[in-house]
Amino acid sequence: MLAATDIGPASLGGLSFGLPWALLLVAAVALVWRRRRSTWWLRAAALVAFAGALAQPWLSVPGGHLAVVVDVSDSVGVRALDQARALDLGALRAGSEVVLAASDAVRSGEVPSAPPAALDTAATDLARALQVAVANGAGRILLVSDGVTPPERLLTSLPGVPVDVLPVPGTTDVRVQELILPAQAAPGQTVEGVAVVRADRDTPGRLHLEVAGATLPPRELDLRQGETAVPFTFQVGDSGAVAVRASLEVPFAQPTGNDQAAGEVAVRARPPVLVIDDPAFSELLRVQGIDVVEGTPADVTAPLSYGAVVVRGSSSQFTGGQLELLRAYVQGGGGLLMTGGPESFGFGAWYRTAVEEVLPVTTDLRTEVALPLVAMVMVVDRSQSMASGRPAKIELAKEGALQVVELAYQDDLLGLIAFSDGAGTRWVFELRPASERGKREMAQGILSLGTSGGTVLEPAYRQALEALDATEAAVKHVIVLSDGQLYDGSAPFGGQAATPSDLAGMARDALARGVTTSTIAIGEAADFVRLEEIATAGGGRYYAALDASTLPRIFTNEALTATRALLVDEPTVPQARPNPLFAFPEALPPVDAYVATSLKADAQELLGGRGGEPLLATRRAGLGRTAALTTDLNAWAGAFGAWPELPGALATLTRWLQARPAGWSATAVREGAELVVTLDAVENGDYVNNARVEARHAGRSAPLEQVAPGRYRARLPWSAAGGGEVVLASEGEVVARARVSGPDPEYADLDGAALLADVAERTGGRVVRPEEPYAASLTTARLQLWPYLAAAGLALFMLELVWRRRVG
Repeated sequence: MLAATDIGPASLGGLSFGLPWALLLVAAVALVWRRRRSTWWLRAAALVAFAGALAQPWLSVPGGHLAVVVDVSDSVGVRALDQARALDLGALRAGSEVVLAASDAVRSGEVPSAPPAALDTAATDLARALQVAVANGAGRILLVSDGVTPPERLLTSLPGVPVDVLPVPGTTDVRVQELILPAQAAPGQTVEGVAVVRADRDTPGRLHLEVAGATLPPRELDLRQGETAVPFTFQVGDSGAVAVRASLEVPFAQPTGNDQAAGEVAVRARPPVLVIDDPAFSELLRVQGIDVVEGTPADVTAPLSYGAVVVRGSSSQFTGGQLELLRAYVQGGGGLLMTGGPESFGFGAWYRTAVEEVLPVTTDLRTEVALPLVAMVMVVDRSQSMASGRPAKIELAKEGALQVVELAYQDDLLGLIAFSDGAGTRWVFELRPASERGKREMAQGILSLGTSGGTVLEPAYRQALEALDATEAAVKHVIVLSDGQLYDGSAPFGGQAATPSDLAGMARDALARGVTTSTIAIGEAADFVRLEEIATAGGGRYYAALDASTLPRIFTNEALTATRALLVDEPTVPQARPNPLFAFPEALPPVDAYVATSLKADAQELLGGRGGEPLLATRRAGLGRTAALTTDLNAWAGAFGAWPELPGALATLTRWLQARPAGWSATAVREGAELVVTLDAVENGDYVNNARVEARHAGRSAPLEQVAPGRYRARLPWSAAGGGEVVLASEGEVVARARVSGPDPEYADLDGAALLADVAERTGGRVVRPEEPYAASLTTARLQLWPYLAAAGLALFMLELVWRRRVG
């Protein structure tokens, strides 16, 4: 049994022991001697053999050879071959072998001047080459490469022998890194594509473009080292798919396998976009040639036969059923955009609604670092009329109050007064910090709240204002909720009291002292006029909740709006973020204001505001897509709204939202010498699960494994001979085709020298310098002796037993 190890000083003339203390068991031979049976010498020999086996002895014997692994892929060209031929291996040359590495690995008796024609050099798989070298008995490896290979695959499959590395520079190359095209377009639409060219040096170049078989005028390029985005426009036909190809020409010889890229644009008629309460956005889309329907919340009815829906305004305009319909529309493949405005996002009670679940942002700003100390008192009607309804209005008020408590920070001060007439007005809990213990006690008080009596607000309102006046909080706010006519200022049986109550005057005076008041009128019998007067005089907001079920949402929205700075009302320069939709310039004109929101973890930020708050963001939700533009094109966009490229950017965003998922759609992306194929299977708006699908490319196939609802994935070898296309079939029928996309990993922007140094460190090898002579110690092989000693001990033991039975 042989195992590789580094050469080291041998013990006992080349004999070494893993557990030398086990040799002490040889002392047991003395016990056998004392008994002096006729077979004592057989038992003693067996014990010595077993003790020797336990000591795990091995002999160091010559073994292994040097394998020189030479990278011959396109990214390094013949540079590694030239360097390998220049090496003086000395005595190591005897018995050594050469392994040529590219998309596969082949053995060679010597270092050739060029890679064999049968070897595909369009990719690099160094992990495979190292495995081939070790499988052929290599005791040490010298790897000559530029190190451009998938790092994870290489580092997770390192051999158990030392790997020395000799880094060589890669070839100078100019390539079409990526061709970015919209997934689909409307018939006759003029669309924009972008060819991303990456150059390793400054050079002139010429980009040739071909659309649907027709050649466009070539683009003369003055390329600089790094990436250059080359936009171009073209018009699609009336139906089918438009094939687009970009190829590059440079004035010097280089590998040509990555000088071109291809893609296609599906042509489908798009349904119109429904825009609700955003005239500026509607006009912008019309200018860009997008069919728009300016509608109202009443147009949100099933089925939603629109390409996308744009919403600006309050959630109170929609019923709970309409909000659920919008969520289902997105999850089934629709597109939804919410735009900023005085009643959008946090201002419009969207928090914790079905629509906010699918948006890329949330109005919960509890991620803010610095927040003002807040003191808020909820003044809730507990008159007998609040017991009506199914569920009862008092129960909905309790739910809303509980959500306000949950939203509060630990340093916020909360209080709740339940009011009716006479002794029915009382503090449920006085102003106190919203600590964990405080929240538990607040919740107990809210849940114990009952109903009785009539509707008299003034005593409770006065107590709330006096309590807030006594605090030092930066934000002081009152929320008043009532469902009936306020009897303040009225005598029994409708008469006039001697001293009428001036609730609006109380609110106005409180505002002058820094206390704001908002009111919520619930149900059709509420005192709408007086409650609106109180909110107007108190500098707060007035809500008319005719639908009692919206009460919890209004409560939480009011808590967020009143206690958090939702409007960023100062000029803000949008910060462009890398994204696949639109290449925003670094210098953008400012917006005058926007609504503060928080970006969800799985969303993509396109434009950022202050403190990590998004201005423009996108997200995939279910089968659909959503976006959020937190500024208002009608009032707050400022100079940004007049930016000449804004219509095109937002039209691109809208078309992205309009893209409906195909029944079976696939993507294929190269990762080194492999293709990663992903299939999304949808039929009639539902995921297709448990399908048996096979991917085929260049004569090879691989079954796809389901990794998520409706999503399947497989890996199969990449080959340039495959024509850049992958075919997916299910039960003998072709269900999808995919063109290989993404940057060519053979020319990845990777620090290959650092990766090679990591390989040497992990395997016990070293980094070899080209100017130094190469000298290294080959490994030896360990000849494990314990199996032989164990077998000898067992044989001696059995022989001793047989001898004793016969001799007695």
